Amino acid sequence: MDWQSLNTLDQHLTLMINGSTSLFWDNVMYTVTNTFSWTLVLITLLVIIFKNNNIKEAVLVVLTIALLIFVADRVCSGWVKPTVARWRPTQDPQIMYLVDVVNGYRGGRFGFFSGHACNTFCVAMFLSWLFRSAKVTYVMFFWAATTTFTRLYLGVHYLGDVTVGLVVGCLLGFLFYLLMEYVHKRIGSKRLISEQFTSSGYLKSDMDTLLTVIFFNYICVVTFAVSRGF
Repeated sequence: MDWQSLNTLDQHLTLMINGSTSLFWDNVMYTVTNTFSWTLVLITLLVIIFKNNNIKEAVLVVLTIALLIFVADRVCSGWVKPTVARWRPTQDPQIMYLVDVVNGYRGGRFGFFSGHACNTFCVAMFLSWLFRSAKVTYVMFFWAATTTFTRLYLGVHYLGDVTVGLVVGCLLGFLFYLLMEYVHKRIGSKRLISEQFTSSGYLKSDMDTLLTVIFFNYICVVTFAVSRGF
């Protein structure tokens, strides 16, 4: 299959997923895609990281996550997007008027590959290895997947954009976790391991707290979407 055929298929699949006639889902997707809607979860993560580590180790974790997101953003937005210069669906002259746009949101000019997909999946992968909790892993990847889906629903990325972003994000998340572990072995202290802790030394009760906050955050998003519908 040549590039033109792949591009046509990508356009077709994206238009199938994009948008709906539901104001409720429009509001949900528009809210979930906004990074600021997850501020409460971010604060909870920071509390858990500092609670379960000494200051030196906690700073290492936070700096690694910050560097991970910075590198992911620079690779995507600073290098690949302007180099490849593939239109977003909402900006693509071939299909832009077929795309269902929510609240006039069309994003920037170029969309390959998806920064949202890359950033969310790199964080999900990193935190999954950091916490070593099956429940947290499932929920973090669900969060990354729903956030990524919003980009298709809103028509600001092609399916190919988010697929590549997902793969790159997972690879970066794993690589940065290995990098952090390499440094941690030289500066870190021995972890407490018992029935109360995950295999990486984080309190299981804190993992439950994180899941509760994420669930509560989704409830808030849905409540906001319902209120916007009236």
